[in-house]
Amino acid sequence: MAYTIIRTNVLFFVAFTIDLCYDIYMKENLIHSWTCVYNNYYHIYGLSNTEENFFAQIKVYLKESVQKGAEDKVYLINVNRSYYLVFQVGERGNKMLLAKKTTIKLNQIYANIVAHMCYAAYKLWNVCNYERLHYKELGSGKYPDWYAQKSTHKEDLWFKSLPSQTAQEVCKVLDKAWKSFYVLQKNKSIQNPHPPYFKQHGIAITYMQNGIVHEKNSEKVRLTLAKQLKKYMASAYDIHEGYLYLENKVFQNMEHIKQIKMYPPEADGTCRLIIVYEIQNVEKLEDNGHYLSIDLGLHNFMTCYDNTGKSFIVGRKYLHIIWKYDKEIARIQSQWGKMQASQGVKYPKPSKHLLKLYEKKKNSVQDYLHKMTCYITGYCKENEIHTVVIGNIKSIRKGNDLGNVVNQKLHSLPYEKLYKMLEYKLEMQGITLIRQEESYTSQCGPESKEVSKVYAQKSNRKHRGLYKEKTGEIYN
Repeated sequence: MAYTIIRTNVLFFVAFTIDLCYDIYMKENLIHSWTCVYNNYYHIYGLSNTEENFFAQIKVYLKESVQKGAEDKVYLINVNRSYYLVFQVGERGNKMLLAKKTTIKLNQIYANIVAHMCYAAYKLWNVCNYERLHYKELGSGKYPDWYAQKSTHKEDLWFKSLPSQTAQEVCKVLDKAWKSFYVLQKNKSIQNPHPPYFKQHGIAITYMQNGIVHEKNSEKVRLTLAKQLKKYMASAYDIHEGYLYLENKVFQNMEHIKQIKMYPPEADGTCRLIIVYEIQNVEKLEDNGHYLSIDLGLHNFMTCYDNTGKSFIVGRKYLHIIWKYDKEIARIQSQWGKMQASQGVKYPKPSKHLLKLYEKKKNSVQDYLHKMTCYITGYCKENEIHTVVIGNIKSIRKGNDLGNVVNQKLHSLPYEKLYKMLEYKLEMQGITLIRQEESYTSQCGPESKEVSKVYAQKSNRKHRGLYKEKTGEIYN
């Protein structure tokens, strides 16, 4: 999706976007003010005339003239009171973003460069975070948002040590963290939420599309380096690299790379990467009357029922994986806590062993979720199932106290991650995923006209797994 914001009073013009470029009529009457980057390009033009009567004509003209040039595009045009015309251009669901995680071995020179960029990113984060925390003491009249901070710090050392879009991404991620903090404060979903912490070491950096050069079917990508960083590396380490070249087999099958996220390299030069790339969407398969329904649970993570009569359970090992790591983490925490308390440590920190256990637990859960969703996708493809219906258990944990043991299991259930994994895997096969609201399903009988509060009879549900109609019929 690309956006262009134009402040104008000209009747005849067509917008410029990343993917599409049209002629701008009467261009001599447009004054280019500035260009900034926020996910995509924004080109902002300004004029003196601010009459309102022509905005309706602009909308009609744009819809008619641009549609002639691209019949397969979708347009959304909106004019606000500041006389900004927001012109949004996007294709009708024919693109899809995927992420690939991999590792790459960097040589000593490249590892040094990446480590310096991660260091600059962590310094920039802390500078911007301090500015937000103490903007009143610093004499800033207005609370600094990410755009103001980008403009303020664009000449600073740490900002200029990173590619422009990479530095802006650090500011945007911090901005999202602060917005999340304010939402938590407002809705009180977490007791005493903390503002974003200061970083203690290098953080991951993100290369956006404009900083990446990749040829089709090539295993190499070229990443740009900031001028400030190149000067410093040449003077301090006698490193005269103009670009950063990464080579990995995963790049070969990627046509349009959108982002590359790089984590600080390890001592041996190993660097973790997350690559976001774009692929063409697969057309949705027509409904053939063959469905698979999925009910999420704790002990049986995914209970599946095929409407041909077959049922099976996927995910019985999930709780065992969680229990195994939680038990070991509790043991290490107890030992480490006692050791630090005996030494009089005022603010205990987690050990490296403990942090590795958390990382292993996260990776194990991620791997198991991928295996479960791959199995479901493979089953649907093999049995020609074109529609999957899964229960939507969002907010099921809200206001429910089922005891410490069940609460721990329920609150660690990564259902949203499961939804996303299953959705994109099925979408790649053209299979439709439907999230079904589960409210009142246990209080309505199988013969009810619909599942809703109107037909819900709470007294008919005797206990979990037993439903008894007033006529005496019993259902499990």
